[in-house]
Amino acid sequence: MTNSYRSFILFLFPILLYACSVPEKPVTKEEAMDLSRKIERSIVSRNPLLLDRIFDEEGFSRRVASETNHSLNKDLLKGAMEGIRKMHFGQQIVQAVDSEGTYLLVKQYEKDHRQHLVFRLYREGSVNYHDYELVKREDAIKAIDVFIYMNGEKLSTTLAQALLMVQDKMPDMSKTDLDRINKVKIIKSLIAQRDYVKAKEYYDEMPDDLKKQKLFQLIHIQIGSGLGNDSYSEAMNEYRALFPNDPNMYLMMVDAYVLDKDYPSALGAVNKLDSFIDKDPFQDYYRGLMYKLMKDSLRSRACFERLHAYMPQFSKGTIELIVSYAKTGDMDKAVQLMKQARNDKTLSPETVELLCALHPDLKKAFEADK
Repeated sequence: MTNSYRSFILFLFPILLYACSVPEKPVTKEEAMDLSRKIERSIVSRNPLLLDRIFDEEGFSRRVASETNHSLNKDLLKGAMEGIRKMHFGQQIVQAVDSEGTYLLVKQYEKDHRQHLVFRLYREGSVNYHDYELVKREDAIKAIDVFIYMNGEKLSTTLAQALLMVQDKMPDMSKTDLDRINKVKIIKSLIAQRDYVKAKEYYDEMPDDLKKQKLFQLIHIQIGSGLGNDSYSEAMNEYRALFPNDPNMYLMMVDAYVLDKDYPSALGAVNKLDSFIDKDPFQDYYRGLMYKLMKDSLRSRACFERLHAYMPQFSKGTIELIVSYAKTGDMDKAVQLMKQARNDKTLSPETVELLCALHPDLKKAFEADK
């Protein structure tokens, strides 16, 4: 495998696979739940090692080969796996979560005699879901695959499609195009630095065939989100035209509908996403925001109340519920919730002060209750 190919694979798949070669054993529900707690603790403590080593290389490799109908060049697959081992899935999650986000279990379920764990990745208003399919090798619980909702498919499928593209298209690419592909790491670095203008310049230089691939379309959307509403909407519409039937369209289209001020359709996309996941109470946050934009204060308030009951430490939800109480005239509840959130440190003193500054009636009631 050439350095160009390896760089391409390294960029596309930030995930470490840990070698295994022993028979698979069934995973119990208790073992799955124990793993979920360990994952949550590892992310809170910002320790990436558990998720760095979560993947079962033997099973995952078989999945990738199966997705390509075993037509993939073995050397290409071997080279790709060598590159993938150098990446760190756990570190990617830790960095994505940062100080404001969360990585929490949504549910555990069993399908086809295999245990699954669904985690929600939330950061800065954006949400994604990872559905891990678990296997057991000796006493180690691993993931044989993961369905990534933002991609709308399993990771093995995404990798197989990319490897087939490498096998079919890249040998015929010019040296100029291969050099451009090697710059994908630069694009990723620029996005991390929030230099979206420069990232877009590099992205525009990518070969057209490559830019039509799903992963690069997702990069395009990420760049567009940093360039403003017009660029974001343009990137979303391009993605929708290329992949109109993707299951991740429910997740992708919420923002697009909001940009178009089509709030009923945005609410419908939230509900369809929730149904696809088979229910996540956190989606009441987005329902509440949609009803708020639609000026339906009572339904918005009901959503934020359910959310607060489910996630009382989620500060953004708490703020929305306080404001909702204040705007619907239930000032006593607003004041009591704000005092409680301040005391349990869900809200900082600065946030409480800002709420009072933005809502004079709430400030008056809050100070009168002291």
